[in-house]
Amino acid sequence: MVFNIMIAFLTSLISLIILRPIAIKFNLVDYPNERKNHIGNIPLVGGPCVFLGIMTSYMFFNEYDKFSSVLLITASLILIMGIWDDFVNLKAKTKMVFQIFPSVIIIYVTDVKIESFGYLFGVSYPLELGLLSIPITIIAVIALTNAINMIDGLDGLAAGIVFLATTGLICFNLTQEFSQFTSILLAVASALLPFIIFNIAPYPKTKVFLGDGGSLLLGYIISWALIYSAENINTFTPSFVLWCVAIPLFDLVAVIILRIVNKHSLMIARKDHIHHFLENLGISKKLILLLIISSGLALLLIGRLVENNFPALSFPLFLTLFLFYLIMRIYKNGENKVKIY
Repeated sequence: MVFNIMIAFLTSLISLIILRPIAIKFNLVDYPNERKNHIGNIPLVGGPCVFLGIMTSYMFFNEYDKFSSVLLITASLILIMGIWDDFVNLKAKTKMVFQIFPSVIIIYVTDVKIESFGYLFGVSYPLELGLLSIPITIIAVIALTNAINMIDGLDGLAAGIVFLATTGLICFNLTQEFSQFTSILLAVASALLPFIIFNIAPYPKTKVFLGDGGSLLLGYIISWALIYSAENINTFTPSFVLWCVAIPLFDLVAVIILRIVNKHSLMIARKDHIHHFLENLGISKKLILLLIISSGLALLLIGRLVENNFPALSFPLFLTLFLFYLIMRIYKNGENKVKIY
């Protein structure tokens, strides 16, 4: 376990140091514009470096595990598609097709999928999905993958949310017998740390971004990690999955509803995500990061507490908190015009 952590961390760190100048040379950088007000051209190497850390750890210090292997292979396809998107700005429909394909592979090869919603609203029998299992799984993975991608608009935010969810899964999975899957989670968390340090660094000469490749990669991995934990390890109920990634889910669903209400296109990027909302309130970016990550941790702990003591209230409480957030967003949305990227 210690070697897992060390190798993932060091590989990610060394990769960042080596690939940063290479990315600048080949123009794989993020330019400032109306949508992005960072200083300088920032290399988009965070995703590949994190992935190298995870893969190196798995290849050298883990025994073969079918699900973990297929997850990482398909995740590499997501990463490649995301890097391609960073270069040429793919159309939304094209990206959707490329995101569906890896999920179909992992379901076909491993048979891991969402088979039940559990005992939502305290009903006495589990809500089995039957034939809807595969399409709902694909929709869930695509939704969360893109939720992480869309929230990646503030230094440290997307990586911090995934790090929080991953460490939460590690803590809860460690209550079971140590598995190869837990080793993957440890590698993900360890590989993320160097990137977060580089990403939130105030110095342009050290800063790096995830890019679409990195944010989609992290969203894809955490999506399947949550599904696998809920359906195959039985560490917690399906409803607890929502608490692990409450912030990106709140943001995704609220943005979709607001755009539909305002008759805005769902495909055109706008400054209407949670970090934009808080920024419009006059809160500094550093404080926004602290507030969102702290809120994510609080929701994770609340979810665990409710799941352990009042499982029938888990989903209703989650839904209530989301509705409170949505009402607040709708109220404030009426006061401010949302900018288009």
